[in-house]
Amino acid sequence: MLINAICTQGNELGDSEVPTIEVPIVEPHPKSQALVVVGKRKQLDYSLHPLVVGKIFRPEDIHIEQLQDLGKASSGVCLLGINDGCDELESIRERAWLNDYSLEGEFGRESHEHRIKGREVAQASFGHVTRKHIERFLSKTRMQYKRVSFEFANADLQSQEAFELARQGSPIVYNVELKTYRPPNFRLNMQVTGETDVFLRGFIHETGCSLETTACPRSLRRSRQGPFNVEHALLDKYFHLVSILKNIQMCNKIVAQSMRKDTDVVQQMRLTDLENKTLIETFQLDDQKYAEELPESEDCLRLPWGRSYD
Repeated sequence: MLINAICTQGNELGDSEVPTIEVPIVEPHPKSQALVVVGKRKQLDYSLHPLVVGKIFRPEDIHIEQLQDLGKASSGVCLLGINDGCDELESIRERAWLNDYSLEGEFGRESHEHRIKGREVAQASFGHVTRKHIERFLSKTRMQYKRVSFEFANADLQSQEAFELARQGSPIVYNVELKTYRPPNFRLNMQVTGETDVFLRGFIHETGCSLETTACPRSLRRSRQGPFNVEHALLDKYFHLVSILKNIQMCNKIVAQSMRKDTDVVQQMRLTDLENKTLIETFQLDDQKYAEELPESEDCLRLPWGRSYD
């Protein structure tokens, strides 16, 4: 839909009058019959005619890639790269942005492959599940999930391997809380990085299994992706060329600001370096000059009669 909007409206702007060019009028000389230019005339520039070169914008010339894939039944904020913008997505992924999700599920039902609109494959009772049970489970998840995710990967939390796993996209849940619970339906808010659509749907199922029942996802919506939220999103009903260009300019500014390195970083100095620098500045001592004025160190173990090991 986005590609069609760009091509259709872009070609409408390009379907203006074909430009003209001036070409010489050549006629033979009446006596010598040599070709001479007797004037100029205007004609259409067929090198730019749409019947010759085709449309300016064509769908196969436009490439769109998502920063992070969403399932067909999922919705929410989605950052897209268009043509040259796709080359910047990998560097953005390395930033491991924190994303916010609203997950809706239903206890007592299990769907095929935990899909949102999948067929039902199992049922279980859920009358024993209370809000207190759910909050207790989520509280344990908040405290343990980060450590457990690295333990499964056999990586120490303080190691370089753990950092690389987080950077490469291993899911890490930073916060998850219960917003509403109206049996059998419930809604969770989650802050996570490195997630996938499969992981989020599986998390809802595992929530049900941990409460001695089962659960299936009913809705998955991403409300924030890094610095982008719903206020920056462009709805499909606003897929007009002008709106698309304005949104691209706005997103480029936000990405540039988020990728900017922090220059206001305090440089670490050793205490000895700090003390030496303070002394030199206070007493105006030159290191080289001060070193030359120091007396040579004496050998305290020098014997007046010398050493002999014969």
